[in-house]
Amino acid sequence: MDEKNIKTIHKLLPVIRVMFSTAGRRYPRFFVLETLKTLVQAAQPFVGILITPLLVDELCGPRNIRTLAAYAAILIVGEYILTLLSERFSMMLQKYQERLDNYFTMQISRHSMGLDFQLTEDKAALDQLEKARTGMTWYSGGAYGIAEQIFMFLGNIFKVAGFVTIITMHAPFLLIVILIYVALSGVVTSRLNKVELESYGRLSKVNRLFGYFGWEIVDFRFGKDIRLYDARRMLVNKWKDYTAESIAGWKWQADRSYPYNLFLAGTEMLGALTTYGYVGILVIRKVLSIGTFTQMISTAMALNATLGGLVWNIQELMKRCNYAYEYVLFMNYPEAIPKGTAHVEKGEHRIEFRNVTFAYPGTDTRVLDGINITIEPGEHLSIVGLNGAGKTTFIKLLCRLYDPTDGEILLDGRNIKEYDYKEYMAQFAPVFQDFKLFGFTIRENIAFEDTDQSRVDELIKLVELDGMAGKLEKGLDTRIFKIFEEDGIEPSGGEQQKLAIARALYKNTPVIILDEPTAALDPVAEYEIYRQFHTLVGDKTAFYISHRLSSCRFCDRIAVFADGKIAEYGSHDELAGIPGGIYAKMFEAQAQYYK
Repeated sequence: MDEKNIKTIHKLLPVIRVMFSTAGRRYPRFFVLETLKTLVQAAQPFVGILITPLLVDELCGPRNIRTLAAYAAILIVGEYILTLLSERFSMMLQKYQERLDNYFTMQISRHSMGLDFQLTEDKAALDQLEKARTGMTWYSGGAYGIAEQIFMFLGNIFKVAGFVTIITMHAPFLLIVILIYVALSGVVTSRLNKVELESYGRLSKVNRLFGYFGWEIVDFRFGKDIRLYDARRMLVNKWKDYTAESIAGWKWQADRSYPYNLFLAGTEMLGALTTYGYVGILVIRKVLSIGTFTQMISTAMALNATLGGLVWNIQELMKRCNYAYEYVLFMNYPEAIPKGTAHVEKGEHRIEFRNVTFAYPGTDTRVLDGINITIEPGEHLSIVGLNGAGKTTFIKLLCRLYDPTDGEILLDGRNIKEYDYKEYMAQFAPVFQDFKLFGFTIRENIAFEDTDQSRVDELIKLVELDGMAGKLEKGLDTRIFKIFEEDGIEPSGGEQQKLAIARALYKNTPVIILDEPTAALDPVAEYEIYRQFHTLVGDKTAFYISHRLSSCRFCDRIAVFADGKIAEYGSHDELAGIPGGIYAKMFEAQAQYYK
């Protein structure tokens, strides 16, 4: 057995253990129905195999009407009852297929949302996610498809034992012919499976790109840009290109599979000719009766198909488990950052960046280089600098979306890596530049499931959205966006930004982070946010990133980032008074537009 087959076999147990334990806990009745269906289907062929020769011999001999009627009744009624039971069990099992598919899809989605943020920007992790999704749906058939193969295998074992017993009694030479055919089929089917697996690896990236250009990018959120920049032609052409690449991948698989399929058809024909010839000779020599002839032919064909089915079951099970193993890998994907166990004390915190350097994974470019800064409890720090200076990266490190490449970040004198991850994350309420609202109600977008009605109403007034909400028929229970409900709303950019600020304030954390919080606001609304800054933030520790330096007046200290370093640090008056200073130049350049 080669190394590749050994690796494949080693994937069977973890996949079956995960699939069956999960499905068994969730839907135990599924396995009861599968067992009953397997027993019924295993018994089905023996009704015809055992009764038909008796019927044929009776027709060729005495032709007793009562005997013929009895055999016919047993044959028809027996097959009818077993077929009815089989179809009934199959229908009952079909509802579990979608349930299991949906459940494992939900598991993938839940795990995706729980991954370290760093992995959401990692190509290997994204490819593994795509492999898990397609491996559990298109290719493996999921838990349902794998369970079906296992129960079919067990049923086929039962049938093979019965067929071999019947053939051994009358024409044992047929077993040799059948075994040769099955062995050849097994080798060829193994080659076919290798072709499919290689094709699967080739198509995983193409499928992700195909899905992006074919489905995700046609979301209405991209509607304005597609129309105003006439991007439709480019997007359609991209879709065509990746469609062509996908088709080429499938053609590659079909071209390499064709010779093997042709060989299988040829061996099947030779096996049938040999079987009919041998059994026919036994009848001519009067070793077998006509009835036994029909029994041997039907049993040989059934055994041939069942042995082939056994080989196919094994290889199909290995193949499906190979695909489903991608789900197991994804659900056990290694963490990007270590997690501690220390508890975070309640209250305000002292935060310190100690010689922190950072380069994004896979690159050598230092986005931050030797950052040293201490933020005292309740301090309001404004972070300014040109685009690409490292401001947002600084916040990502603070929130532990990434860990520093070198140096350390301390919370109350302790390395943040030592803290319980969820407890640490609970200390921050950020509003990032690229924040997202969900297709939920206004209330749910602010509070999610933990709804304190009075608190939500208070914040809606505080961010001055009460006027907008008061005009809505459903008030705060109005769904955002019109993609689900006609009476939904499409908030302006400024309204969305205010909702994001309200969401951050509702979390009621010791640290508030506002990354360009007024970028989408008009000057009047921006002034109101600045005017209420201390009301909004209170005595919490606050980080305030903005390109509009007038906002810096509301903060205790200002950190000016340049080339990944803190180039200047101090109050507004101190920095504005530095001749030729970075901050002074930036402030003067902006101030002239307001003079």
